[in-house]
Amino acid sequence: MREAMRAKTGELHVHIGGCLTAEDLFELGRDAFEQIDWTLFVDGFEKAYGERPDPAAIYRRGLDGSGADALRPYCVYGAEEGGDFARFQAKFNFSICVFRHWWHVLSREGEVLTRIFEQHRREGVRYVEYRAMAPFGAENPEGFINFHATMAHAIGKACGDGFTARYLISLPRWQPLESYALVRRWLAEQADLQEVVVGLDLCHVEEGYPPDSTRPFFRQLHEDNAARPGHHLDVAYHVGEVFFDKSLESAVRWCHEAAELGAARLGHCTALGLDPASAVARQPGAHVSERASERVAQIDYDLRHIGALRGYGIAVDDDGLRAERSVLAENPERVHRRPYTQERLEDVRRRQSFVLDQLAEMAVVVETCPTSNLRIGAVPSADVHPVQRFLQSRVPLVVGADDPGVFGCTLESEVDWVLEHGALDRKALDARLGDPLRHRFGRCGRSHSPD
Repeated sequence: MREAMRAKTGELHVHIGGCLTAEDLFELGRDAFEQIDWTLFVDGFEKAYGERPDPAAIYRRGLDGSGADALRPYCVYGAEEGGDFARFQAKFNFSICVFRHWWHVLSREGEVLTRIFEQHRREGVRYVEYRAMAPFGAENPEGFINFHATMAHAIGKACGDGFTARYLISLPRWQPLESYALVRRWLAEQADLQEVVVGLDLCHVEEGYPPDSTRPFFRQLHEDNAARPGHHLDVAYHVGEVFFDKSLESAVRWCHEAAELGAARLGHCTALGLDPASAVARQPGAHVSERASERVAQIDYDLRHIGALRGYGIAVDDDGLRAERSVLAENPERVHRRPYTQERLEDVRRRQSFVLDQLAEMAVVVETCPTSNLRIGAVPSADVHPVQRFLQSRVPLVVGADDPGVFGCTLESEVDWVLEHGALDRKALDARLGDPLRHRFGRCGRSHSPD
């Protein structure tokens, strides 16, 4: 019997709310579907799909014999969805509604969480870093802390018998500093949870939230980590996942900037691995337009890295860029358009190589989630999946399932997907990925201070 690949035993990218399978949701809702508040799911589904589903009718069909299959069209995000984050969220909301009922109405959230922990145990996963986002942020400090305290206590109690779980608190992108301040004050009073809460996570919709907007948060984090080396918090940062609001150059830059700010692991980074020609072909006019302010930020980036970029064969006209910047800065909100040429696409490929090499030098880890990238990231096929480029690079790499219940996958199936579609055999892939636990949070301070 072959020994399990090490990559299948450590899960570093999974959202706890996305772990409930269709079977879980059927069992959890079969006796309560008429009492569950489905507003979030129904409204979101109607907005995303133009259909207002009836959850009671869905469960009745399941109870009439079809079981969990009746729920799948409403809670599993499939390959046919077309890379629409709103559609993904609409189906994720099915799980949220069931979870909230067991939490807030039945006060039995522990049973739901235990179901998730035991599923990972059965799959042979020995170490997991769970993430979760509260339904509110600093505007409701008591609710924010109560939510994360409940999660952290449950995760801590799940440990034992060869299974270790840790927690990353997801901060809302629109108020990371304020929410982080709540986390620090709370943890200062909770010594028993400091071993469990090992990091922070920035996730959900990235469009509209450039890395530079998190600079005050990272500055405070680095100060606190230096002052409290016994409880160093690292950051996992979703970036370059869904980026149709900007140019490919800007999407590549966002990945680099998140690392420069101090993120230790970057989630997805589709923008770094998807071939530019495939990226622009995903939607009509994809990536040709962005706000002038985004182009200005790109110009500043190019001028800051001018020597290194030229070393990768990227032409940087410093005088021309400065002149362009002065014009664009006069109206930063206007739409800036630049069509793609073959020369420009090749330039983006060089930029991807530059940033991947930079991440490797900084020992910043990329968390690739194959099925999630194919569906949410609108990656058109396995042969152009970003993991192909990542495997060929020197960047530290881990494989995660992201939201296994919503995608109908497991960590094992995700690693197997990479084995099937990547260019490495089993032994070579095991050597390339290594032991994912070497990238876990909570071992020691791993992040670095921003420039």
